[in-house]
Amino acid sequence: MKGNVVKRQLDKKLVLERKTLSVRHLLTLDEDLCVGCGICEAICPKESPKLSPAITRDGRLMQKPLVDFEEDKCIFCGECVDLCPTNAIKIERNGERRLPLFEVEAFPTLNKLLDIDAKKCWYGAITAGCDIVCQEECPTEAIEVTIKKIGEDAAGRIVDFKVTEEDCIFCKKCESACPEDAIHVTKPFRGSLQVDTSLCPSGCQICADICPSEAIIIDEDKKLVINEEFCIYCGACQQVCPEDAIKVKRTQVLHSDVKSGAWVKALEKLTSYESLLKEVSSKSGKKRRTRTKSLAGL
Repeated sequence: MKGNVVKRQLDKKLVLERKTLSVRHLLTLDEDLCVGCGICEAICPKESPKLSPAITRDGRLMQKPLVDFEEDKCIFCGECVDLCPTNAIKIERNGERRLPLFEVEAFPTLNKLLDIDAKKCWYGAITAGCDIVCQEECPTEAIEVTIKKIGEDAAGRIVDFKVTEEDCIFCKKCESACPEDAIHVTKPFRGSLQVDTSLCPSGCQICADICPSEAIIIDEDKKLVINEEFCIYCGACQQVCPEDAIKVKRTQVLHSDVKSGAWVKALEKLTSYESLLKEVSSKSGKKRRTRTKSLAGL
């Protein structure tokens, strides 16, 4: 039994709920976290998410692009949850966070990681130049550093370091800011960000307003500054640019091994047909090399 899907709006959260006799599915979109990048709309196999245009005025963002879901199309598969770059979408089954795609091995897990070298970070003296810049620079407040004084006159020392993975967007800002080289971040998406500033209208900063990782900012001189190191290749800036001056291209998605037609289709939509062929060819080459080594050992 498919069950009827009910859609509700609850305090900046869009909720889809489907109940059957034994299962309750819940999909929640956090509109505060969503930047309207359009990835969910692009990859959904049932075309349930729909993206509305942004509202801008005088070069500023008044309202982000909003995502809505056609409830009669959503099958609660979880593709949008897995690939949302800002962790704005969640799925629960009977109150537990679960993705059906993983359970049937139809989708891979993305290779994204924030690794901390405890020897360099924990118990380090704040007066040595750290000043917990990782926490200060994090655009999503995913990092929480605990500082403690050892003795009355002792300098503050880091005694704990926590990262809330549900909030982390793996933008590398903490890695870049850390003076001790104690943090290493692996981004799930690789690609390129190109901005033709000659097309930018005077005073426009819509792209900086929408960027979740602060890879695009407006400096003190009112000039557009781009730091691609922090770009998560979500494409939100490209979505809102009024002059098509921004091109975001995803060339690779780092992920675990999986054999699935659903993933092949999603990967092509995320990147390109050329990137898909490159990945398939690379995997075929690895298989051939592995088989050659195995035969050589006979």
